[in-house]
Amino acid sequence: MYEERFIAFVDILGFGKLVERSAVTPNLPQKILDALMTMHPTRIEAELFTTVNVELIPAEELERVRETARHISAIQQQLHPVSINYFSDSLVLSARADDVIASQMVLDLLTKISAMMWMSHNLLLRGGVTIGELVHIQGGPMFGPAMNQAYLLESKKADHPRFLIDKHCIERYRAVDTFRLFESFIQEDGDYYYASLATAFRHILNDSSLVMSGEKVLRKFRQAMLNAPAEIEKLREQFKDDDRVRPKYEWLTKEFEARIPEVNPRYPCEDDD
Repeated sequence: MYEERFIAFVDILGFGKLVERSAVTPNLPQKILDALMTMHPTRIEAELFTTVNVELIPAEELERVRETARHISAIQQQLHPVSINYFSDSLVLSARADDVIASQMVLDLLTKISAMMWMSHNLLLRGGVTIGELVHIQGGPMFGPAMNQAYLLESKKADHPRFLIDKHCIERYRAVDTFRLFESFIQEDGDYYYASLATAFRHILNDSSLVMSGEKVLRKFRQAMLNAPAEIEKLREQFKDDDRVRPKYEWLTKEFEARIPEVNPRYPCEDDD
């Protein structure tokens, strides 16, 4: 019954405190709902499997292009399915280990979801990524040793706003040559690897398919990365007296300081108009 699958368990960092504040903060419940809808499987399938670069498309053509993208995404999901389950503020993505395209799509989705949740809602994610035995039926049952391990990585070991990844999971990914494009998404940390919001931006700006679209598309990601340390400082200030939460933002600030210099500069010949 079990299948060998790559799995990512994803959680919104600080969601409980956000909900508590929503009882006394106007408009916050709507903002929470908007953020949760961003992680809804139908939204992910519609917008993230096949990305539409709206900056390059004439307004009168945009809806037609989006419809085409939705059609392509549906075909891709049939040929190389990524199972997605969603509950409360948590998201689980998984794919069969023997499906190279689907299994690497799990990582691709993590980069896009991380960037989207930050750029649209200033929310950070934490998660665990592994490979192992799993039953995962989209919209249905989901269980197995791999699920237990991914949840353990997220809830007990990741600690900071990052995706903690088992080393043996990366070793399996690296067995396929095309994984080299995702090396910019990961960092080694002792017994594990990890990916963060900062490495997600590094991957998007250095090695993702968006690079071929040029600076007109990359500009918003580049600016978001450069602005992130100041935005994180604002969040840290809100928790300056919380010894449990404050270090998470301090860690992420240092992470951005380390990763920003590793991003390729924009092409000097690129037309920025």
